[in-house]
Amino acid sequence: MAAELDAAASQVVFAARTLVPKKSGRLASTIRKVAGEHELQTKVVAGGAATTKPVRNGADVSYDYALGVEFGTQDTPPQPFFFPAYRLTKKRAKSRIRRAVSKAAREAAKS
Repeated sequence: MAAELDAAASQVVFAARTLVPKKSGRLASTIRKVAGEHELQTKVVAGGAATTKPVRNGADVSYDYALGVEFGTQDTPPQPFFFPAYRLTKKRAKSRIRRAVSKAAREAAKS
């Protein structure tokens, strides 16, 4: 089942990288899978240190522009890429995981 979860996460990563605006390519390169708190959890994340920038006007505050692209800012409209990728792959991922659970249950019942 872990393999199916990993494959589903890979599909979300691929779709998000396809949908992300590619001005410099830095944001697309930060979309990745990371291990969760336990073996059956995989997270898909975007952004991080590579996309963190200081706020204008010399303030001692920084922000992750991955969020600015996804949700928009005061100066720019949103260009969603992450949640559309999730919605695009959600149904297939649920089916894949459901089949893996059913298969594991059948195999456990045989033993």
